[in-house]
Amino acid sequence: MTRARFAFTVLATTACATPLLGQGSCVIETLKPFQLQSAAVYLQRHDANLKNPAERDKNLKQAVQTLTDHPGRIKNEAGRNLLLVVAYVRWFADQGAAPALKAKRGDVGFSENPDGEFVFPQALDEALSAVEREAPACADSTARYRMAFIATLENSAIGHYNARAYDAAIESANYALMLKPRGAQAAAAYQVLANSYHAKNDLTNAIGSYQQYVAALEPSGPASAPQRAEAAYNIAVLTQTQASALPGEPRTAGLKTAIDWFNKAAALAPEGPRAATAKVAAAKLLEEISGGAQPAANIYAEMLADPSRFTALQLFEAGVSFAKESRFDDAAKVYEAGLLLNPAYRDALFNVVNVYRALHQPDKMSPAVEKLRAIDPMNPEVLQLAGAVWQERLAMAKDARAKKLAQDSVNAYVEKAAKLPARVRVTQFTVARGTVTLGGSVENLGAATASYTLMFELVDKAGNSVGSTTVIVDKVPPKATAEFSAQASGASPVAWRYAMR
Repeated sequence: MTRARFAFTVLATTACATPLLGQGSCVIETLKPFQLQSAAVYLQRHDANLKNPAERDKNLKQAVQTLTDHPGRIKNEAGRNLLLVVAYVRWFADQGAAPALKAKRGDVGFSENPDGEFVFPQALDEALSAVEREAPACADSTARYRMAFIATLENSAIGHYNARAYDAAIESANYALMLKPRGAQAAAAYQVLANSYHAKNDLTNAIGSYQQYVAALEPSGPASAPQRAEAAYNIAVLTQTQASALPGEPRTAGLKTAIDWFNKAAALAPEGPRAATAKVAAAKLLEEISGGAQPAANIYAEMLADPSRFTALQLFEAGVSFAKESRFDDAAKVYEAGLLLNPAYRDALFNVVNVYRALHQPDKMSPAVEKLRAIDPMNPEVLQLAGAVWQERLAMAKDARAKKLAQDSVNAYVEKAAKLPARVRVTQFTVARGTVTLGGSVENLGAATASYTLMFELVDKAGNSVGSTTVIVDKVPPKATAEFSAQASGASPVAWRYAMR
């Protein structure tokens, strides 16, 4: 009896039409009955006609038709569906760099309902599921097919999301889910869905997708706790937003759900950047529901009494909350404590300068602004803060000479800010498994098209450089903005700084 074992090598576009020998006990007959042998011959002819696309297409359609006309007559479901997998993969690969995922059934080779829709991921899943059902020992081999195409579809979804083509991102992510991903792959698809729905302001689907993301990561245990904590926080925020627009009991019920998710976020990553913020948010919602005021006050008191118990990011998040409530002395205290742990964190420096400004403390503003300028030099807002230092000094000046010096300095920094050729914004700084992802944009403030080279350094908590990367943003039209993204690696980076060339 002629047999072949299922193997991943059939994905190669020039592989034999009959699947090659694999490992273990995955053995599938692919040449009997005669219909399978005919289909195998057509697939072999397809592979042999490398320079004749029309002939390849013809043979592929004949293979599919042979396998799908009167399938009940083919008494070998495992073999029939295995060859269909091979045919579908060939059809997908033949399209080149930008393959379509849908076609008319007749264009693939089906004679039944030729004008109906053929959806590649769905068809591939149906064929693979049939193989797994008929030949359970081949599940490991079919999983390789699934994982390969899931990765392809998820990369497509991520590309669409980054291009802000959210509907296309949702479609590709849902196609990936058709192939039944598990664990991290399933989580990746749900994350794209959640982010895309969130961008479209579809809160219901965003919340549901984040919940699926959390569920997909749960089997990995503590290793995925930080990611689940971030997702739980997002669920809480979106649930709170959604509930706040409702009346009466539905509103209360929604806010209670948000409290649960805030608490889950804090519990999953008690040392994480969102933990303190999540605790405060949960406490404030509890106050709103119960009419009390103690829970949030207790958390704030803990942070002010002993900032050393909290991480830098937790303290920076608290500083944002204090500043929003105009509690500027408290905001300054937690920012200062956080900057002892991470002195180069750009956003914290920017915020603490504004806190000192609200407190009318130019002598504290000045050194923080100088650090900020060394980290984020191509930002007019930073130069404007340098001018604000002198505005505060102008308000305090006693004699004409001091007033003139302060006013001249304000004017000089305003002029410098107006003459900057570009504005750099860094909107992403994430560290995962030793890899840093930086993202942001460069706005051309000039009158002519220009290119920019940004030299980023990664910085550890002591302020030392621990890694670097160069970003080239090419040919940005005047008054336009171009986005950038780059990756780098370094030993325990906690912040960034850059210079422009």
